[in-house]
Amino acid sequence: MKPIYHLYNIFLLTKRFLTLAAKFIFNNVSLYRRYLVRAILIGFAISVTVTTLAWIGYFRPYQNPLTNFLHFITQKKAHDVVLLFITEEEYQQGFHGISPLSRGRLAELVNLMVKLKAKVIALDIDLSDLTSQDHKLSDAFGHASAAGIPIVLIGNIKPFEDKPHAKDDPFLDLRPYTDERLQTTKDGFILFENMNPGPQWVGKVIYGGNLFKLDRDWVLRMAEGFYMIKNNNLKYKLPYLPVPSFPVAIVAGYQGMSQETLMEALLNIQDNKIILSSPKRSHGDITIHLVKGGRVIPNFIGNYEYFNREINLQRLLEEYRSNRVEGETIFKDKIVIIGGTFDKTDFHMTPVGRMSGMEILANITQSIISGSLITPTSFWKAFVIQVILGIAVAFIFILFSRFWATLICLVALVPSVVMASLWSFSSSHYWFDFFPTIAGVMLYGRIIKAEQVLKKVKHELEIRLGKNEQAQNVTKDKT
Repeated sequence: MKPIYHLYNIFLLTKRFLTLAAKFIFNNVSLYRRYLVRAILIGFAISVTVTTLAWIGYFRPYQNPLTNFLHFITQKKAHDVVLLFITEEEYQQGFHGISPLSRGRLAELVNLMVKLKAKVIALDIDLSDLTSQDHKLSDAFGHASAAGIPIVLIGNIKPFEDKPHAKDDPFLDLRPYTDERLQTTKDGFILFENMNPGPQWVGKVIYGGNLFKLDRDWVLRMAEGFYMIKNNNLKYKLPYLPVPSFPVAIVAGYQGMSQETLMEALLNIQDNKIILSSPKRSHGDITIHLVKGGRVIPNFIGNYEYFNREINLQRLLEEYRSNRVEGETIFKDKIVIIGGTFDKTDFHMTPVGRMSGMEILANITQSIISGSLITPTSFWKAFVIQVILGIAVAFIFILFSRFWATLICLVALVPSVVMASLWSFSSSHYWFDFFPTIAGVMLYGRIIKAEQVLKKVKHELEIRLGKNEQAQNVTKDKT
């Protein structure tokens, strides 16, 4: 009986609290009901203002440090992508410091990855130049294809040459591609004349482009999901055709897709989502969530330390030549990205520190594979949430004085929104920008303060006018 008795007491206390709270709210709303509509309208106007400011990027200088911090606290080990580095030492000794890189040595690398049963072999290396050893690499690609291992290459992008580089060009903040003459479609997608990995590789590999666009603070936070090129294919009656970015091409290879099926997937983007389906149904569909301009927001894992990697390429090749390579290695059933760190211009700042280009590509690829791309709240969802919060703030300011209302909002309402946003980011990679909520609370407090100041000034003016009228009346009486 005791547990039931305690539950009954809790029920009575809860009922009493709710009754008193309802009575308090009803009395205050009844007392200030003539201010209620005005307060709600002000809250609505503030919500519209702060949501619009957030949409145009006004709060980005305050938001970026926080999202950088969130990337740091949610860092995890990569499980699907392995890095194979061509270091400065390897470039000088193994490749003799000569570009284009030796196709024979690259062919050995590809054959080695085939032997070690890699899932996908992606070369973050420009192979578009014709060389006398291309046949060796072509044979290695054929060997990989026969083993069912897709090869992914960087597509050489060709910008339009007929557009001058304007000083007010919105792409002036492109690094390290500030000299590119870039055009965009009406929908804001980057447009190129053409893209291909080199005529000798077309039809043998999957390929995608690579162009890093940094924010104005020189930090890379978003990446292109795809680009548009001028349509030279009579099969499609469109002015432009989409071509994938390098990470998207890698994931398509992971799914067992060809360049043609990947093209079809890009032509059928709906609700800002790219659906990559496995033709053999060996994997489930992979969904890539896009933001404005066909871009993706990677959930950065970290630099090479967060990936399985190999930096001693010479030792690995010697073991391969002497048949001493182990059967079980870090490369088995993994996406292997082969790239160089010898180009010092190919390093960029990210939310989790400075990285080489191939490390950034690995982060983007891992985010897509693991389904951890960051999805920001859409404008209308953010607007509705801000309107609800704006009305809640207005209601609080009606019930309490400006000091207590501001304190309640900053101590209870705002932290609740912040915690919900952080939980959403860490658990489901869904980002809700709470800075507009903070700005809304502060702005509402300023408006209430301004109203109080105006009322005080008005009251003082009325007193002065009243005194002046009294003095005039006294003067008239004396007269």
